[in-house]
Amino acid sequence: MSVETVKLATIISTVMPEVHRVLTKEELNAFIVLRDGLHNLDRHDVLEIVEATINNAKRSVLYH
Repeated sequence: MSVETVKLATIISTVMPEVHRVLTKEELNAFIVLRDGLHNLDRHDVLEIVEATINNAKRSVLYH
């Protein structure tokens, strides 16, 4: 098993570039740890990663 850490922007540009425009800069700069490397990701995997990243970013937002 090879572990690789990459920015979400790299994953998006490699697998699903059409999603890039809907993500914030903070989300695109998030580091993602991939258990089996970038080359084994499919569109379903990327959608799960994007969903988790968006949910994680929402937790850090403070509402008034």
